[in-house]
Amino acid sequence: MGIRITKFLFLISLLFNFSLQGAENIVVDADSDCFYIPNAADTTKFLPGLIVLSCTGADAKDLDSLRPIADSLDIIMASCHKSKNHRSFKKNDNDIMATYEKLVRDYPVDIRRIFIYGFSGMGVQALAELFQHPEDFCGVVAVCAHKGCLNFFRPGKLKNRFIYLISRDKDWNLNDNISMKNLFHNYGIMDTLIVSPGEHSPPTNKELLNGLIWLIENSIREKR
Repeated sequence: MGIRITKFLFLISLLFNFSLQGAENIVVDADSDCFYIPNAADTTKFLPGLIVLSCTGADAKDLDSLRPIADSLDIIMASCHKSKNHRSFKKNDNDIMATYEKLVRDYPVDIRRIFIYGFSGMGVQALAELFQHPEDFCGVVAVCAHKGCLNFFRPGKLKNRFIYLISRDKDWNLNDNISMKNLFHNYGIMDTLIVSPGEHSPPTNKELLNGLIWLIENSIREKR
């Protein structure tokens, strides 16, 4: 029995150490918000920033899965843990902006190029954040979102702001994405809509990478 317990504890120790290694260089604060600076990033310069949202509350695992993207783009990532589905826009907004304040206060981010990303309900929240705080967010990647964000839409405040929409050909929110795409286009807002095969589902890393590349390239072009 003692040998079995020892083996069990050894396996638990291996799994625990593996999880710590997987989250290497991810800082978790007292609010369970997480922050990551790419290993090879030149932190003597101001870098783009990305706030990551999750329907269940973003955590270190979410940032860990996106580290290849951050490393390839030299983008500083933060996750807001308290923002999640089935909460009011206002409560989520308060927590997201608290994460934003920590990001700009404690990390070398370029405040002209801070983006936000969310899927489904948090895609709606991400769009709402851009609409409510266009002075703070430069652009958004919203995946399979619906039109609930349009209550906050103020087109006159979205000059030089960028919206990257992703949907699926069988997504129940596809028509909402097409409508939003047309609305943004009619107001002259820089946006794009990518529709890929499949049902309502999160983006692959490649899809998110492409979205962030689009945002970064367009924001650099506007700065010139």
